[in-house]
Amino acid sequence: MSANKPWIIRPQNKLDSQGSEELKKQFLSITSEPPILWIIDMSHVEFIDSSGLGALVVAQKTAKKLGCRLVVCHLGDVAKMVLEITQLDRVLEIVDNIDQISANPQTLLSA
Repeated sequence: MSANKPWIIRPQNKLDSQGSEELKKQFLSITSEPPILWIIDMSHVEFIDSSGLGALVVAQKTAKKLGCRLVVCHLGDVAKMVLEITQLDRVLEIVDNIDQISANPQTLLSA
């Protein structure tokens, strides 16, 4: 894994107990030379529950611990509403699409 190339994760269908465990395993398996930018593309996630929210928190904490930037993009209406209700939208960096991330490369340095 190259530190210069963004790491893009695309969870599928549901971020429930099963989907969130897989997502957590991916983040917790990173040990050396993590990429500076981690992107969670939620475009294929139709459902998210408390387990999914927990996985996003683990991802954010892991990224921060390793000095990396985590960005969540392509939130559907349901996921967006859940993040707003739980106020995780204030903790996570959320953008509408991946193009917004690469359009402003200076933000990579401010993470």
